[in-house]
Amino acid sequence: MNRPVILSVAALALAIAVAACGEDGGAADDDVLPPIRTTTTTTTTSTTISTDRKFYTVKRGENLSLIAESFGVTVQSIVDLNGLTDANDIQADQTIEIPTGVVLIAELPTTTTPTATT
Repeated sequence: MNRPVILSVAALALAIAVAACGEDGGAADDDVLPPIRTTTTTTTTSTTISTDRKFYTVKRGENLSLIAESFGVTVQSIVDLNGLTDANDIQADQTIEIPTGVVLIAELPTTTTPTATT
């Protein structure tokens, strides 16, 4: 006896759906959605992973600025890699690791302006 009740509920749901779409079952002209706006983004990613590690032994009179410039890296990258608390507190005969696998990007990626699609 449950079967006729289920069919009646299904029939009622169908009738409500048809009524919501209009008498012809389709969308009215004033129900048209606006065009979708899209944004295109171009991203350039360069990754260099090196398994080679470079170490350098500090010589008397050298500082991290000179060493960083010589290896083409930043002082901060040496400080971070070696866990130094003070970039000025290095000693002669101290061995430090030099960052490798550094990739320099000359230009930032560009993005296009949003366009409307129909």
